[in-house]
Amino acid sequence: MTSEKFHPLLRMFIIAVVLTTGAEMFYLVVWGIFLFPDGSILGKVVWTMTCGIAMGLVIGALTYLWVEDRFQGREAVIGAALVMAAVGSYCAWLCSRIDARFGYFGGDENTALFILSGVIPAILGGFLYGWIVYGRSPEAV
Repeated sequence: MTSEKFHPLLRMFIIAVVLTTGAEMFYLVVWGIFLFPDGSILGKVVWTMTCGIAMGLVIGALTYLWVEDRFQGREAVIGAALVMAAVGSYCAWLCSRIDARFGYFGGDENTALFILSGVIPAILGGFLYGWIVYGRSPEAV
């Protein structure tokens, strides 16, 4: 890669997709392979990649629409964190309902734990996302 930096909008989307896809890959290993190894590994991988990429794109889009031109500094960090926390929490609940049908990740047997394992990282990851996007200078990344 050259020394040129990504356009700030593209950078926001890349960071969101990398964080969400990384988290989803962690869930795939822990919930989909280690704790609940039954079921289609291909189906689990497709679900993981689709969810991680889609969630990251939604977070990037909502951050751009709601935070980018309205807030700066600490307020922007908090705004981006709220976006990720809201989207991630909703996705945790939605995936628990979808998993009740497929049985890939134990969402039906362990609903509360399944949802909490999505909500807590969404909140903490939201602050990381906000800090990376708005709390640091783009040149530092």
